[in-house]
Amino acid sequence: MGTSVTSSGPGPKVPFDPPWLDDIEITQPVERPPQEDTKANGHRQEYEEAQPIEVLPQNGQQLAPQRRFANARRALREFVRTGNKDSLRRAMGHYSLVGMGGARNVANRLRVVTRTGVNAFSFLQAVRKKTDQTINEWIGVLQARSASAQEIADEIVKRTTPVGGSQDEVTSRESMAQALEDLIERDPGVDFLNLTDEEIWMLIESFLGYEAFQRICLDIGQVFEDPSISARDRVVRMKEMRDYLKSELSAQVEELRGKETNA
Repeated sequence: MGTSVTSSGPGPKVPFDPPWLDDIEITQPVERPPQEDTKANGHRQEYEEAQPIEVLPQNGQQLAPQRRFANARRALREFVRTGNKDSLRRAMGHYSLVGMGGARNVANRLRVVTRTGVNAFSFLQAVRKKTDQTINEWIGVLQARSASAQEIADEIVKRTTPVGGSQDEVTSRESMAQALEDLIERDPGVDFLNLTDEEIWMLIESFLGYEAFQRICLDIGQVFEDPSISARDRVVRMKEMRDYLKSELSAQVEELRGKETNA
């Protein structure tokens, strides 16, 4: 991953959502209602801070509190130095509940990510089912020039992710590209024009994992730049954090799939 961690992250007294977020255009928006905040590992109180979230009276927009990421950075720094997985879990809890204002705010802030995932799922299903004439013409062009799996993956990124230079748009493209590359690495003969639903779910889970990793690195990943941490340990810890996030998100997606199947 080429994720940069040189950013100092968003500061206090700014809206949780940047003003340009709603300007990003993505088809097939998600209409699922936001979920209520849930406890993190049964220790929600541990992540609470005395300073409440401020709300602007003129538009009801929430502002981030002072030192919003302080505890998250502290716990993540401990994980980077020691590899203690409990510290990593605490860091993620602090990040979500305090730094990002809770599960509801996290879901709202990452709505571009969610919409991109839904868009990709629908697109890849349509590619397999050949139910859309425009998509069928696109498939014909790729097949006519015997496009490789990597070339098709690049085209899928162009077709399913937002175009623009904002942070969210760039990371969405990078995360989708990495998720597609993972499928190629797992199966060099993968047929992106005929993915099963299981393979598409696997792709989406991987995409979400990379997106979460990149978001956290941009906000609090400066701790990985500690000069006392060796280059090897830095790479190992970043991989461990990425794998942890992918595992957690995969479990949540599987739970969601189970609920929808039983609905």
